[in-house]
Amino acid sequence: MSDIEHWVGVVAPRLIGLALIAYSLFLVYRARAQFFMVIRGLVVASFIAAVALLWIYETSMSLAATDDWSHHVIVSISFVVVASWLSVWVVTVTTRHRTYLDASAFRRLIFARPVNPITVWGMIGILILVAAMAVRPESGEDLRREAWLLAVVLAYMVASIVFDLIMPITAKRRGELRKLTPEERLSLGLLAVAWVGMPVAEYLFDIYLRATTDVNFDAAHSWTFLVMFAILLKSVTSRRFSALIIDAEVEMTERGGFRPYDIPRGVYLFEDETSKSATKLFVELVTLPLRPDVAIPEKDSATSDTLAFLIPKGLMITRVFPERIREEYHLQVTPIIWLTESTGDRRIPPTSIALMTDALIRFLEGNPNSIVLIDGVEYLLTFNDFNRVLRSLDSLNETAWITKSRLIITVNPEAFDSKQVAMLERDRIVIKGEEGLEELKDSSKKLAQQE
Repeated sequence: MSDIEHWVGVVAPRLIGLALIAYSLFLVYRARAQFFMVIRGLVVASFIAAVALLWIYETSMSLAATDDWSHHVIVSISFVVVASWLSVWVVTVTTRHRTYLDASAFRRLIFARPVNPITVWGMIGILILVAAMAVRPESGEDLRREAWLLAVVLAYMVASIVFDLIMPITAKRRGELRKLTPEERLSLGLLAVAWVGMPVAEYLFDIYLRATTDVNFDAAHSWTFLVMFAILLKSVTSRRFSALIIDAEVEMTERGGFRPYDIPRGVYLFEDETSKSATKLFVELVTLPLRPDVAIPEKDSATSDTLAFLIPKGLMITRVFPERIREEYHLQVTPIIWLTESTGDRRIPPTSIALMTDALIRFLEGNPNSIVLIDGVEYLLTFNDFNRVLRSLDSLNETAWITKSRLIITVNPEAFDSKQVAMLERDRIVIKGEEGLEELKDSSKKLAQQE
């Protein structure tokens, strides 16, 4: 290979890859406050770090025109094993241990259950790396004589891929995963292809073919690796592997009296020019406990479930400045997320539909029988397509029903055409203004008295 071919085929894609690594680190740094609060963000950052170390090593070897065969194979095997293990890690925390997505909860899980798929698969990977370092092949001929090592690394990688495919399917069948939007399916599909493709490319080009043939595949390997990483970076950027972790709180506002009604679990669409009627209902639900003689949902419910029903925890997403909401309705600790383009704590930009949906789903799953109010749908539509917003709201419907929660969505019907209003009303209980709110309360009171 001539010097020009070497630079174009090998050095150039690796330098471009390092530039993409620097860009990805910039994105992680910019979103660090939210990125590292979820364990999958840490896993993605670890994978990017592994790619960076591999590229730095290979680029330095290319520029120095030296190649220690033994070190090169050990580095390649290490990357294949680490990348495969990290893929199992991210799939496990996204499916089986979805409720432990935030970093602090995941640490508690590891201490409570030290033997789990993540730690077991990691220990197997460490044993493979120890075996590779013990063999330390000095040439392709040495590695061919130690064919068992090639087979073990291949088996570990293939088993990881099979695990990554099976876990989401079984979790979906058990109802543990929500229905994904087409954009989310595409994004996660590209992420899976890229994440799996990079260790496969490393094994194929830099281990197997390097040991079994005399042909130089460095150019094909470098460009394939670069394309895969670009796909992964695009997927992570669009998916936003960050999260807004909301700690639920029982409202401490001092108010006398009890609430003689409770609205059934489900999804409510409040149609009003303002959001006052929906906000009024939300505040009453989270500040006034149920009257002691009102029937609880199930007699055999756990004590924690009963308390959550009597004094539910709430979460509000609104376009209104949170402090203004707190002053007007005397809310002290109930979390309020502000829809705004400005950055800050408990703020979500209107373009980050996926981040908002993820935060709401995590809150609902972690706090059954809770109350969630979404105010600001019209504001979201100024930055997003209607169908995208609708798909986000529809994905929340299932979670609200499964978690026995009440999801309240407020819209101004004048801001939508008749077709859009009909689509918003579908599969939701429609409440129209203050009059509709009073009818809902009256019907809930009668239901409580009958029980």
